[in-house]
Amino acid sequence: MLLEVEKVTKGFPAAEGDRVRVLEGADLLLDAGESVAILGPSGSGKSTLLNLVGALERPDSGRIRVSGTDLTALDPDALAAYRNGTVGFVFQLHHLLPQCSVWENVLVPALAAPGRVTDEVEKRAARLLEAVGLGHRRAHRPGALSGGERQRAAVARALINRPRLLLADEPTGALDRRTATGLVDLLLELNRTEGLGLVVVTHAPEVARRMQRVFEIVDGRLVETRIPGDA
Repeated sequence: MLLEVEKVTKGFPAAEGDRVRVLEGADLLLDAGESVAILGPSGSGKSTLLNLVGALERPDSGRIRVSGTDLTALDPDALAAYRNGTVGFVFQLHHLLPQCSVWENVLVPALAAPGRVTDEVEKRAARLLEAVGLGHRRAHRPGALSGGERQRAAVARALINRPRLLLADEPTGALDRRTATGLVDLLLELNRTEGLGLVVVTHAPEVARRMQRVFEIVDGRLVETRIPGDA
């Protein structure tokens, strides 16, 4: 099993010393090559769940295992290595470095990896940029790209270090319908060809129904559901 989320709880400080729980015993299993969508209203804990799986935050209780490794047991150095190599992130805002070219942006995560930027890493960057349709745009800076092109560059960057798990937080939220469809096509193709586990947080039913499974966060827990209109 690639990802195991077991009885995870997470809360945040509120007024007068209270603590608001957004996740309360959340469970999720995901294998390599599988895709899931996470639905729920704003504030329900969707992004919090991704941040926990991505080791950007720690759960208050429960366990998160990736390929059998318990994230809560890792020291800071091991967590940094996990974030840079095992998991990839795609956010609603692309977070590309504006002063760098597309090529340089894609290679940024490799700078922190052992061995730095090797010939093999550069070959992978070139293949990824071709795969996302940006081989001809590698010398351009983000400001010269469309919104969809920036997101595709962010996908290539997320995959440069060969992660086993790809987390996408509202990746189509700032895109028009046609561009959003193309980005989801790309994510699912990479999910298939790279054997990635794919977790997509979205408000868009048309995005969610394209994933193999759909979950909604209800009262802090993940409940498998169906999208209205599904067969």
